[in-house]
Amino acid sequence: VFKPLRDELDSFIGNLFIEKTIYRSCIFGRPGSGKTTFIETAFTLADPDKNRKSTDAFDYYHFQIQFGLKNSPLREVAIADYKGQKPSQVILESSPEFFGAEGSRVINAILFIVDIVPRKIDENGNPLNDESLLKWLSEGNILEKIKLRVQEQYQYINEASLELLLTSLHSKNLKSVIFAINKLDIIDKLIDRGYLDISQFQNSKEYAEHHFERMSNEIERACSDSNIDFSKSTISAKKTDDLRPLIRRLLTGGN
Repeated sequence: VFKPLRDELDSFIGNLFIEKTIYRSCIFGRPGSGKTTFIETAFTLADPDKNRKSTDAFDYYHFQIQFGLKNSPLREVAIADYKGQKPSQVILESSPEFFGAEGSRVINAILFIVDIVPRKIDENGNPLNDESLLKWLSEGNILEKIKLRVQEQYQYINEASLELLLTSLHSKNLKSVIFAINKLDIIDKLIDRGYLDISQFQNSKEYAEHHFERMSNEIERACSDSNIDFSKSTISAKKTDDLRPLIRRLLTGGN
C-alpha cells in the first residue's frame, strides 16, 4: 500500500523543479536515419551546436522559436535526440530533469524517424554526399539494398521496443506521436534517373509508406490505445518546406 504512495510522492516532488512551460519532444530512430539533419533543418534560425548538451545516450537541444505572426511570443522548445543503439537506454538513461520522474513524465511529443535508404560513409568516415550515395545505390541490386535497410529499421523499431518506449514515456502530458519516413528525395532521384521502377505505385510517397506499413500500423495502434494523436509523414530532412507541417504538428500536440 505504502510503496505506490511513496513512488507517487517521489515523482511529484521530483517534477516540482522542472520547467513546465517548455515543450519537450523526444526523437527516436536508428543512427544514420537523419535525426540530426532533421533538427538542423527544422530549426534553421537557431544554432543546434550552441544549444546542445550531450550525454552518452542523448543529445539535448534547447530552442526559442516563434509561431505565427512576427510579434508572437517566443516558445521554449527542448528536444532529446536518442543516439544510442539499444532502445532500453531510453528508459535506463533518460534524465529526470528532461523527461520527468518515472511514472510522471513531462514529455509532450515523440517523433519516430526511419529512412528507406542507408547512410554510407567514405574512407575518412564522412557520410557520402547525394551523388556518391546514388552511385553506390545504382551499382548492384537497388531493391535488395532498400530491403536490407528497411529490415534494419524493423529490428530497431518494432512491437517490443514500441511497448517499452511508450510504457515508459507515456503520461497525460504526451499529446502527439509522429512517424516520419526520411530520404524521399533520394528515392525521387533514383526514379527520375531510371534506376528504380515504382510503376505499381502511384508515387514515391506511396512506395515509401508501403515498406513501412506494418511499423506505421503498430505505432498508430499503440497511440490509439492511449488516446494519443498520431500522424505520419514522408520527408526529406534536408528540405525546410517538407518539415514545416510536421514541425507545426509536433509542437502543437497534433492540432
